[in-house]
Amino acid sequence: MAVGEDDLEKVHQLPMFRGLAADALRSVVKDAEVLAYSKRTTIFEQGDPVTHFFGVLSGWVKLYRLRPDGSEVIIEVFGPGESFAEGAICMPDGYPVSAEMVERGRLLAVPVTDYIDRLREDPDMVLRTFASLAVNLKRLVTRIETASSQTSSQRVGAFLLHFCSPSRPYGSAVDVRLPYDKKLIANRLGMKPETFSRALAQLRNYGVTIKGGDARIADLAVLHRHVSPE
Repeated sequence: MAVGEDDLEKVHQLPMFRGLAADALRSVVKDAEVLAYSKRTTIFEQGDPVTHFFGVLSGWVKLYRLRPDGSEVIIEVFGPGESFAEGAICMPDGYPVSAEMVERGRLLAVPVTDYIDRLREDPDMVLRTFASLAVNLKRLVTRIETASSQTSSQRVGAFLLHFCSPSRPYGSAVDVRLPYDKKLIANRLGMKPETFSRALAQLRNYGVTIKGGDARIADLAVLHRHVSPE
């Protein structure tokens, strides 16, 4: 379905569209669609021709590649307010990864051909696209850095802190709903499930308890000091 007025505000929060005037935003997404996907639906597979890039309006999407033995390597997981696959718009060999819905959700699908035409006409959109790519690149670099410099419990702690509002005072308690299942989180963090379980057990010493899909952080300051002791 076409992008309705109710979805425009969510679209406006995507990095490459943030700050656009209302008329300019409507012009950019006039040929885009909002698509609803059920859980575990494949959005595209590695090697498929690049036809669209996407913004997440609701739900979670995993990007992954398959090892020769058929197991998955999670490249990244994207949630509401984030975009993905814009870096593939000029890749002649197709999407470099596969994408699948982690849970039911809705995506903005922007046709690549129309968007490239827009880039040729609008230097500001070129800069916005580069800025969006830079955000995703920074996430990847940070992930690689933390994987080599942090313990498993620090990495899991950092993952939990990512879902805490920055406005919450450090000394307060906070409840966090895990965005997707623990096995996927472990894969996303580059851990085996048993390593992830041990990390969760270690985090009890820093006031973190897990029950089902919910985490409770007793004191944000304590967990922050564990994740970033310097």
